[in-house]
Amino acid sequence: MMKRIWIIIVNVFIMLVMMLFVIIYSNIEAKENTKRQVEHFENTTITMEHVTQNYLEGEQRICDVWAQYINNNNLTIDGAISFIRNSHVLENTSAHIVYKDTLTGLSTRLNITTNDYLVSYVDIDLFNDVGWIHNIGESINVSRAYTNKANGEQSIAFCNFIMLNDNGNKREGILLRILPISELKEKWVFPQEEFKEAELSIIDNNGDYIIKGHSFKNSSFFEFYKSYNKVDSNSQELFNKITSSTGSFIMLNSRGNECILSYTPFAETGGWTLLSLMPIEYLVSNTQNWILIGFVSLGLILLFIFDLAFMIYFNKKLEASALEADLANKAKTDFLSTMSHDIRTPMNAIIGFTTIAKNNIDDKKKIEESLHKIDLASNHLLTLINDILDISKVESGKLSLVPQDISIISIVENLKNISQSTVKEKNINFSFNVDNIEYEYLYADQLRLNQIFINILSNALKYTEPGGSVCVNMREEESDVPGSIKLIYQVTDTGIGMSPEFMANMYQPFSRETDSRVNSIQGTGLGLAITKKMVDLMNGTIDCVSEVGKGTTFTVTLNISVLSQEKNNDKEKISINENDYSDLEGLNILVAEDHDINYEIISALLQMYGIKSERALNGYECVEKLKSAEAFKYSLIFMDIQMPIMNGLDATRAIRSLEDPDKKNIPIIAMTADAFSENISECLNAGMNGHIAKPVDISIVIKEIRKLKEEIKK
Repeated sequence: MMKRIWIIIVNVFIMLVMMLFVIIYSNIEAKENTKRQVEHFENTTITMEHVTQNYLEGEQRICDVWAQYINNNNLTIDGAISFIRNSHVLENTSAHIVYKDTLTGLSTRLNITTNDYLVSYVDIDLFNDVGWIHNIGESINVSRAYTNKANGEQSIAFCNFIMLNDNGNKREGILLRILPISELKEKWVFPQEEFKEAELSIIDNNGDYIIKGHSFKNSSFFEFYKSYNKVDSNSQELFNKITSSTGSFIMLNSRGNECILSYTPFAETGGWTLLSLMPIEYLVSNTQNWILIGFVSLGLILLFIFDLAFMIYFNKKLEASALEADLANKAKTDFLSTMSHDIRTPMNAIIGFTTIAKNNIDDKKKIEESLHKIDLASNHLLTLINDILDISKVESGKLSLVPQDISIISIVENLKNISQSTVKEKNINFSFNVDNIEYEYLYADQLRLNQIFINILSNALKYTEPGGSVCVNMREEESDVPGSIKLIYQVTDTGIGMSPEFMANMYQPFSRETDSRVNSIQGTGLGLAITKKMVDLMNGTIDCVSEVGKGTTFTVTLNISVLSQEKNNDKEKISINENDYSDLEGLNILVAEDHDINYEIISALLQMYGIKSERALNGYECVEKLKSAEAFKYSLIFMDIQMPIMNGLDATRAIRSLEDPDKKNIPIIAMTADAFSENISECLNAGMNGHIAKPVDISIVIKEIRKLKEEIKK
């Protein structure tokens, strides 16, 4: 009994000591925490200044680019406004150009009061002193806030001096990129979880608000401070400090609450200062509270009563967490190991055979052999990259289908063609049977359908040993889905087969059977994972029967929409001699491409087939070249998407809006590294006629050109 009492006394004593320690420690920590939060609040204000400054610099750079273009091209005021209007895509901003001597000129936006494009800064006290406007690229030339008479909004202006052509004479002007104050407010993203009650403002050297927080009163911050805080001889010194340095101090707001005000000036705006205000109570973390003390006490009691059971449970949780962490690390290691091996293998071939070719520069046969093997390794590397990107898009849920008119016969012929080299190399007994195909023309995503069929067929060919057999059966059956047919695709091989253990996880990414024969075959372990995701995306099914040493059968069933019987009957087959390219000679293609190497490659490839090409460095230049060209000078346009000044999508829309029917209807093919389904859909929606992914396959390029020529004939 005495021992039990002493145990209780000792435990109560320990609890009291722990609670006393918590109280003392809470007081110390509260003070330190307040100090840390004040420093963090100041640093956050400085960060917000950097964010705002970067945004202002970006807006100034746009103004600089416009000014340089106008100066370099000797434009009139009308021509300069037209150029800016064409390249200016933001709806909530505008641009003005005024002559320096008269302060009158033109706007890119319609004046809502006068219903014209004339602007005047005669009555606005903005350019009485233009010393704050420096040369292009030297600083941020931003004005104070003023009322834009064109739309009545409070705005700021990014400015540059420019030289305009006025009836053959040089005349100095001022270029203004107008930004509403509301636009600048939207660029601020203050960390609301940490500083929920904080608000931002911007003032100029006089304390007048550029942007005003809702808690601030008066028209000037300095007047606001004087209204609610004690003013003495040091106040002016404080105001000067706010507009010239970084720091913080305590002040009262309009409700009499103590607040911390953090301030920091902008380096490039000629006198602006960023202010952040927050009630001090929200910065103080009250770590001394009875909830914490009670929780610690309860924890000690529970620890005393359930110590053994808790420790056993906790140890089990630790073991489970450690096992989970080991599995995660192993998965990451396996992934990196697989990727390192699979990427380095083709890269080793590319580097090695490049070295061999360099060392045998006079041996034509050796060079041809090396280039052939480099081509094979490059295709394998591209397949690997595409597989990794596809599986990441699928798992992130961003993959979408882009259905279009397709020919099932063309798909079958493509499958036969791509399998021939492997069939001949391995002497495989290959058969492809098509049964009961009533509808040749269907409506589906051809890219994803090909991926499904090719992945399954290529696996069968890869894992079938020389002398074996691969049989493909494709047939059509009635579907329960209205307007659709049930397409069944079955591939049977006499390959190495799969074990039941592997089949349980064969659709997982990077899954490959552990077998010396498998390890010697190139692959990423992504093919089946992608195929399964594609089939699920198309609401189909995939079944597999396999036995080790005997072979595998995959069966894919898809419900696919059919074109109308009338459209199926009207379709005509195009027959072209694949080895005769005389039909392409004399074509002249306009290539919109900003990268020199990319243009050099495509122009050289086209020249091999007697096709001439001409380059446009960006979308804007492409539109201008087409507009000024003779009728039918260009047969079609290859359009890159990501280009400076004007991208490919905007350039296509501009071409489709031209008045000349021959030029507005010129065929346009996207030639871009944006190769996902949504990118293709975006190009087609913009008015393009086709899409070719980089790196460029010249056979696909020729096929697209011929396809467009046949469509034009019809």
